Amino acid sequence: MTGVDARFTASEKISSRLLKSALKQSYDPWTDIDWDAPLVENAPFLPLHRSTLYGTDLWDEMTPEQRVQLTRHESASIASSGIWFEMILMQLVLRAAYDMDPRTAHMHWALTEIADECHHSIMFGKALARTGMPPHRHSKMFNELGRIFKSITWGPSSYAAILVAEEILDEAQREMMTDETVEPLVRRVSQIHVTEEARHIRFAREQIADMMSQGMDPAELLAQQTLCAVVAFAIVESLISPGVYAAGGLDSKRAVAAARNNPNMHKTRAEWGKKVVEFLAENNLIGGPAAGLWRASHLMSEADVERGLIGRTVDTGTATALKAAAGVLPNIPGLRKLARGTLAGIGSGPGKQPKPDAEPKSSSSLSITDPVRAIAESAPAQALRRATDFLPWGLIGDPLAPSKRPRKKPESSKSVHRLAVADIQRLTSDSVAVTFDVPDDLRDTFRYIQGQHITIEAMVNGEKVRRSYSVCAPVSAQTLRVGVKKVADGVFSSYVVDTLQIGDEVDVVPPAGRFYTELDSVNALHYVGLAGGSGITPILSILASVLEEEPNSRFTLWYANRDRDSVMFFDEIAELHQRYGDRFTVLHILEDGGHSGSGFANGRIDAERLSTLAESGDVAHWFLCGPAPMTEGAREALRAKGVDDQAIHLELFNTIGLVPAATQAQPAQEAEVAAGAQLRFSFEGADEAIDMRDGELLLDAALRTGQDIPWSCREAVCGMCRAKLCEGQATPMMENHALTPNEVDAGYILTCQTRAASKKLRLDFDD
Repeated sequence: MTGVDARFTASEKISSRLLKSALKQSYDPWTDIDWDAPLVENAPFLPLHRSTLYGTDLWDEMTPEQRVQLTRHESASIASSGIWFEMILMQLVLRAAYDMDPRTAHMHWALTEIADECHHSIMFGKALARTGMPPHRHSKMFNELGRIFKSITWGPSSYAAILVAEEILDEAQREMMTDETVEPLVRRVSQIHVTEEARHIRFAREQIADMMSQGMDPAELLAQQTLCAVVAFAIVESLISPGVYAAGGLDSKRAVAAARNNPNMHKTRAEWGKKVVEFLAENNLIGGPAAGLWRASHLMSEADVERGLIGRTVDTGTATALKAAAGVLPNIPGLRKLARGTLAGIGSGPGKQPKPDAEPKSSSSLSITDPVRAIAESAPAQALRRATDFLPWGLIGDPLAPSKRPRKKPESSKSVHRLAVADIQRLTSDSVAVTFDVPDDLRDTFRYIQGQHITIEAMVNGEKVRRSYSVCAPVSAQTLRVGVKKVADGVFSSYVVDTLQIGDEVDVVPPAGRFYTELDSVNALHYVGLAGGSGITPILSILASVLEEEPNSRFTLWYANRDRDSVMFFDEIAELHQRYGDRFTVLHILEDGGHSGSGFANGRIDAERLSTLAESGDVAHWFLCGPAPMTEGAREALRAKGVDDQAIHLELFNTIGLVPAATQAQPAQEAEVAAGAQLRFSFEGADEAIDMRDGELLLDAALRTGQDIPWSCREAVCGMCRAKLCEGQATPMMENHALTPNEVDAGYILTCQTRAASKKLRLDFDD
């Protein structure tokens, strides 16, 4: 029997035993838990001594009720993270099973494990609903890193990630299910999860032991050790969301600091991680310069370090350990496997039928840039860049930084894509909501942040026209829907409202814009939105996202219109008000009057009306969007009341009421337009150079190279053509309604509003 045959046979025996165990003892969360049983009043959801604040000065100040409430939110955070872990685990197992023989016990067990995890995720979700706890979410960074990890990991590190998550949860829940002070529902959920996860843990351990027994070259071993350390650190750091403290009525910053420095919390982590750390160390998956992350995360105690689980010379500081990982990850030899497809499960190994020997492909035929580029240009990586401004290479150095990227014209993340209209909803007599059908392969390309806009381009009366419209759906929905209101003499808005049909196709530029603030479940802030007419569209997305993502924040909306019949999204706003109650206050301000009572006022949004709200001093962020006279007037009124510019976020939909840019098209006196200038610029990895025409706008010159430079309004409003002036001089902007003073001071310009003022210029559209 060959080595591969022996491994296959051993794997089949283990899988068969686990299948028999599953048949004997498995649970159904729908029927095996009494969801209608009353909850025990004042029962904690965790043993009190396992709370992250137990033993701190802050814990001593808390009332017994506050302590119980904190454990409930901490347990909810663990359950929420558990669902996240299960989602990643299911994708890893399914990826490994993708090319297995469907007749094998290994394949049957893989599918059984996935079914178990589906049940567990449902069970955790139902427990959150039954106990009235919110789904505490980890940060967007961890969420997007999870997407990337499940796409690039392979071999032992895949199963080690599963093992770290499952064994930490297992240790925590073993304690919960036996502690009689803990809420019975939580104990029952823990007992079911522990029973079924025992099989999953056994299987993952067997897979790791088998893979590591085959040996690997030192470079690949270092890569596996580093991946394990980074993933374990991310898992344990994301287990308890910082949002649990504000939800429990505590000062978030003080509580986070107390928990992070709490020796009892460190001890809890070490105890929950003891078994998995011992196992991975025995299998040589703890080591290398990044091994300090095991200690930095407190999954390993100081005693473990002293007895040699990691080298005593390894620096255990978080920053140093992450820097050490940064020195390893870019050189992972296993990235070559991505180019050959083995990261999707192709290749020989346990659970796969032995295959005839094949002629190995020479590694010399693979460029190391191929797999690295495949990852950097993958949908998860691009989504991470757009959603968080955090590069997955932020810790390790971007292997495709502008100076290293291939000098070819790529399909830009800002490129135009043809999308079909999926739905058109009539909102008022002169406005509609248009929803686009986004294909699966473009989902990440069109992933948006609340408050962002897309640019739509179509042929109207034989002329190509493009306009920007804000997405009006919450960020959690990721539904590409915009609101369009017909304006007088508006060529494009008239086309959309009167002519566009379901099934029609138009060209769409992916989301852009900076009309938002970062959301965090820990926040407990007051937001205000001042909207006029179609200016409600980005603010609708912002307010719905804030109310959903920040359970302790509240939102006040003042929405100005001509009359009741011209109010866009009236029913949706009313539904949000009903859903969120006191957390969402709405006032419809109607110029023509006609309505009275709660929720309505006559007149306009003006300085007098704003003064009371501004003087309250509790508003963290003001979002202003609508016609220029309204938004500019509101901004000046807020400034007059001492509101900091950093708290005022303004988005113009048009510049009606201001001096039109076209009337100031003459060159500015401060800098003469240079004749015979040459423009160089970088955009999406490409370097371009072009000789400019005398008096030509920088945007027009850049577009003549054939690059899809983003632009829309040409009125200094949308900000899409923003670039950083790196060398040379440009004329002062003729108009600017998009860039902040800080951005202007940093060298950013709107290329639709500037010309060359020196013989040579260099711009960066990517900065």
